[in-house]
Amino acid sequence: MLVLQQVVERFALVVCPPRVREGQRLDGVLREFRLMTGALRPSARRVLLTAFVAIDQGARLYPRARGRRLVRLGDDAADAYLTALLARAGLAERLKGIVVMCYYELPEVKQEIGYDPDPYIAAVSRRRLQSYGAEIAAAAAASAASAAAQSAAVDP
Repeated sequence: MLVLQQVVERFALVVCPPRVREGQRLDGVLREFRLMTGALRPSARRVLLTAFVAIDQGARLYPRARGRRLVRLGDDAADAYLTALLARAGLAERLKGIVVMCYYELPEVKQEIGYDPDPYIAAVSRRRLQSYGAEIAAAAAASAASAAAQSAAVDP
């Protein structure tokens, strides 16, 4: 996983907003990435690892890289390489989306951009409860009755 972490770190330094370099944000992005990939099926995790390794090793073919991997490139060469990759719609663009999403999941970034979904979620929950409260209560009662009947049938 160390190789993946190095590649994602280098990738994040290029594709995330410049403030990713402040404080512990880069560590936070890597932590969010680990959490996100940990939730994936093993096959999806392997595909993601393979994609990042391909981008890392593919840098060797980029003229300005002079045979070096992405993680070994300086800031300017890494930026130029990834900009060239991102100019073509495809895999790199999707990986950028994943890494940038991890950046915007950081609590301090959410606070900076004013993203606080809790009041909205609470308002929608109240509105739905007002509109569909009776149906929700009926469904809950039916579910409880069904569970009790199944429990009684299993437990003589």
